[in-house]
Order: sequence, then C-alpha cells, then structure tokens
Amino acid sequence: MRRLFSSLASIVAVTAVAHGQGPAPSPLISLPSPPPGKVPSASIPETSPAPLLTKQDFETFLDGLIPSQLQTRNIAGAVVSVVKDGHVLFQKGYGYADFEAKKPVIADQTLFRPGSISKLFTATAVMQLVEQGKLDLDRDVNDYLDFAIPKTYPEPVTLRRLLTHTAGFEETLKNLFVARESDMKPLRTYLVNQMPARIFPPGKIPSYSNYGFTLAGYIVERVSGEKFERYIDNHILKPLKMNNSTFDQPLPPQIASQMSKGYLNATKKPRDFEFVEAAPAGALSTTAADMTRFMLAFLQDGTVDGVSILKPETVRQMQTRQLELHPMICGLGLTFMEYWLNPVRVIGHGGDTVYFHSDMVLVPDAHLGYFISYNSLGKNIGGGRGEVQRAFMNRYFPNQGEVKSEVDPNTAKNDGLAVSGVYDGTRRSDTTFLRLVALMDQFSVRSDKDGVLTVEENKNQRGELKKWKEIAPLVYNEVDGSERIAFRRDPSGKVTEMLPFPAIYEGQRVQWYNDKRIINPLIGGNLLLVLLTVLLWPVAVFVRRRYQRPLFAAKGDRILYFLSRIVCLGELIFILAPVVAFSQGLEHIVILGDAINPWLQALHIFGWALMAGILLLVISSIRFARLPGHGFWFRTHAILLAIGGIAFGLFCWQYHLLDPWLKF
Repeated sequence: MRRLFSSLASIVAVTAVAHGQGPAPSPLISLPSPPPGKVPSASIPETSPAPLLTKQDFETFLDGLIPSQLQTRNIAGAVVSVVKDGHVLFQKGYGYADFEAKKPVIADQTLFRPGSISKLFTATAVMQLVEQGKLDLDRDVNDYLDFAIPKTYPEPVTLRRLLTHTAGFEETLKNLFVARESDMKPLRTYLVNQMPARIFPPGKIPSYSNYGFTLAGYIVERVSGEKFERYIDNHILKPLKMNNSTFDQPLPPQIASQMSKGYLNATKKPRDFEFVEAAPAGALSTTAADMTRFMLAFLQDGTVDGVSILKPETVRQMQTRQLELHPMICGLGLTFMEYWLNPVRVIGHGGDTVYFHSDMVLVPDAHLGYFISYNSLGKNIGGGRGEVQRAFMNRYFPNQGEVKSEVDPNTAKNDGLAVSGVYDGTRRSDTTFLRLVALMDQFSVRSDKDGVLTVEENKNQRGELKKWKEIAPLVYNEVDGSERIAFRRDPSGKVTEMLPFPAIYEGQRVQWYNDKRIINPLIGGNLLLVLLTVLLWPVAVFVRRRYQRPLFAAKGDRILYFLSRIVCLGELIFILAPVVAFSQGLEHIVILGDAINPWLQALHIFGWALMAGILLLVISSIRFARLPGHGFWFRTHAILLAIGGIAFGLFCWQYHLLDPWLKF
C-alpha cells in the first residue's frame, strides 16, 4: 500500500524538486538572503580549487554521467542546456525522443514538459502586472476574482501568499491531469469545481499548492483581459524569442511533431500527450535551447538582447527571500526556491509531470544556470537530476570538510531525543480521502546515542539514509553533504515542527492518535485477521462436513456466522478495490478525473452498507460469546473481529473513506 501512495504522491507532483520542497519566525517577512558562500552561525571551510566550467570540461563531465543514467535507470532520453556569463555555454540532447523509432533528442528542437518550472512563468506574468500597477501582491485575491475564496481565516489569501505557497490550501489531485483534450475545462471551471479547503492560516505555514498557482494564472487572465496562454505567449515567450515554447494544449501544429514521447520507462510503450488542467501550474512545453533565454533573463536583471520582460528590482525581489522559517536554512523567494549547496547559494525550481522530470538551477553570483529534463519516469522517480545536481556542485563549487558544530555533545544528545518522533508534511489533504496519503507518507526522525539524526526514507544518492549532525541549536547539517534541516519548539518548549529542505512545506509532529505506528498495526492487524478468517472459512466448512461436526445447531446462528464472514470479505474488498484502481493512476490518468465519479459513489454506498455489517459483527460477538459448547478461541476470535471492525469503521470515518463528496 505504501508503494501505491508513493505513486500517487508522484502524480500529485507537477512539483518542484524530486527530493521534496519546506521554513519562519514570522510569515512572509522580506529579508535579504545571506551573502553567497556564507551561512550564519556556522563555520564553513575554505573551498579547494575547482576546474574551470568550460564547454569542453562540462561536456566531458556530462557525457560520463547522462548516458549511464539512461541505461541503468531505463530512461529513453534527456536534454541539458547551460548558460554562463551572458552566453549559452552548452546544450545537448541524449538518448531518444522516440525510443522505438530511435529518433534522437535535439536540444534546440525537441520539446520536453518541464512541469512545475511553469510556475516561474506564471509568477513572471503576475510580477509584470504588479509593475504596471494592475495587481497588488498584498491585496485580497477576491478583489480580482469573479468567484469567492471562502474566508476560512481572518487573514486573506494574497498573491504574495500564492507565490510563496502560504495561502493555506490543502492538497488536491482530481483533474490535475485529464486524459484528453475534450476533458479540458476553462480555468474558472476547474478552480470553482476543485477548490480545496484552507487548512492553514494564510502566511504562516508553507504548503506547496498547484491550485494556488492556477488561481494566480486565472487572475493574470482576468486582469490582463487575455487568455492565460496568450498572455504568456505575448509577454514572455515572444519577447524572449522562445519560439519553440508554448502553454497551449494540444500543441500548435507547427511544433507538434517536435514533442518528445513520454515514458514510464524506455522499454514500455510511449504515453499520450499529458493534458494539464491546472495549466498555470505545469503546462509548459519547451526546448532546452529556449530555456537558455529564460535563464539568461533572470541572470541579467530581466533583460536578454536588449529586450526586458521585468525590471531589475522586480527580478531581485523574486530572487530575495520572502519566506524565512529559520535564518540558517533555505528560504523561498517569489516562487524561486533557495538552496545552499557546498555552500553556494542557488535558486531555482524543479518540475514533474507523470512522465517528464526536470530542474532549472541558477547560481546568480556565478552568472550561471542550467536546465535538465528527462522524458521517462524510469526506475527512480525524478530521473537522475538530483545526482546531476550534486555532481555538478561538487565539481565546480567544491567544499572541503564538514561544517563545524557549535553544539556540545550533551546538548546534541538531549536535542536528538527532543526532535525524535513521527511527523507528517504540510503538503497534504485533511478533508478528503487523500488524508490517507498523508498517513502513508508520515516519516520518523530518530537519534542515535550521539544525537546524530536519520529521517525515514531520506536517502542519499547511494541509497543510504542521510545522517544529520547538529551544528547550532536544533539546526542540523547533512553529514558529508550540504543540505540542512531545522526544528522549532512551540510556546510550551516541545519540538513540534521540522523545517526541511527546501522551503515549500514543513513537517508537523503528529498526535498519538494519528501516529502511523499505532494506526498501521491496528488496522493492518485487523485486515490480516479478516483475511485469514476469509481464507480459512471454506477450509473449516470442509473439515466440519468431512467429520460431520456442525458448528451450530440453530439456523439463526448459522446465518449470523455466514453474514459475519461476508462482512469480513467486504472489509477486504473496500480496501483493495481503491488500491487496485489508484495503482493504475500512472497507467491510466482518466482514473484521476471525473470518470471515476460513478465508482466513488458506488464505493461510498458499499462503505455505508459495510458499516451496518460491522454492527452485525458486534451482535455476532455478543451472541457467540454466550453460546454454550464453544471454546475460548472461538469466542475470542468473534470478539476480535468485532473490535477490529469497530476500529476499521472509525478509521474509514476519520480518513474520509465514507464521505459522499467526489472531490479529492
């Protein structure tokens, strides 16, 4: 089941980087970033000489890495482009745009889908209208809309909060992708029909939101008077001469033949073009060559070849921290995510569709940027871009030694105990059955005897759990790495928040009654019991008939026994049916759209009938516990089925598996 919900999480991603995105003394405070190469309150060793980043050196470096990734990870093709000092340094395609036809990837012709990197284009459009005085970053977005975002909290949703993922929306998945062009709806229809609940106070908690960026794109459409796709084309793509780029779905005929096929893996059949309903959050199609124009614009104060798409002060504002959860870990600009790597300050964004996986990385003080995209999911979600990023930074911006710790060993041990526990991320749903995804994605933080931490499922490129050493109070640096996490106490002094890398969601310590260490064994144990009950049922019937030893004398008891076994079977079906259906989500995107509505309705009806059946389990346990002539284990089994059934019913209620609503 965990693998299923990990797959769902990857579909949820039209997101930024593969390893996730998390930080704030106070929300949305505009602070300058720390000087590049320096990190507050931590001593950084001097760097050793690095090879010069030349076209020849970079090509040699990449040619030794990308082809190996394509082969070992079962990826059809990839593309990379690099800009430096105002010029295109390198651009090259690897592998195939069409694996079966052996059509090569060509950097200035082959179109890829960079997913959430699209959000940078949407943010650019918003900031253009801010420059013109048509939009205000801190005004209630309801002033720009023709429908209302409910006032769940006193604080309004603003464009600044949309662009920093702090509007407080829960996760929503349905119709993020649709199967075909005929399923596409206008932005307004999608936004009204799929409006998620607001589960966090605006401006306080980062929670990555595709819906929020779609809302920002619709505001661009409303205020500019141009359809969103036309606005991006007229005011960003054409001025930058990004002639092979578009947000149109389907693609314009003149470039449709240049689109790379998308793959789950290279040896499987290619997939159809992905229609992204939430277009401002992830619908861009582009080439690596076109992306050099966009990168140059943000490395040159908004101007390329004498054409400006933004003012210099606007570019600096977008790249400057707008959200800071802690001064010693990465922050968030206006859509740009901040990283400290080796310890160079890097900004950028990543993106995933189901099949394409991409990164755009800028090192402003080195006047450097690169774009990379893979056209296959492959064996590792996110392609190999994390490996490329780490190798790139290690080669050209090397760092010698570890960050020196300012924490004494006893404090480190105590702090390790204080932060240990189970957390869930703020990118989650609390009011739909996607809450089950959050349960599966809870992660534990553990401390060893020296206070060194490990975080569940947080692994390095070698597949080993990363280790984290405390370098300042409740601030931890990756051992043999450059990433950083921090923790925060509540007013009572208890550690309740984990501030991860980078800053687009945070971890929150779960309450005991939501802890997977309690829920999973309880519900899993019950499902195992009912599975064994169902499997052994016909065996027991056969044995009793063989030896002519009926279990009950009264017909009513036989009926009650039979129905209790049907209820057990029903519990299994109720869990397995959606698991099997949603496990096909990567294969059949239609499952994540409106076509699933009749099945959800049927599941809800079945679920409520099952709840009535659980009442029958309780009645059976009372009856069989009093029935003479039956042993201890028979009675205990009936009681355990009843207790497990009650726990199962509460679980279904708590995780919205019985809700009649069709949104998720």
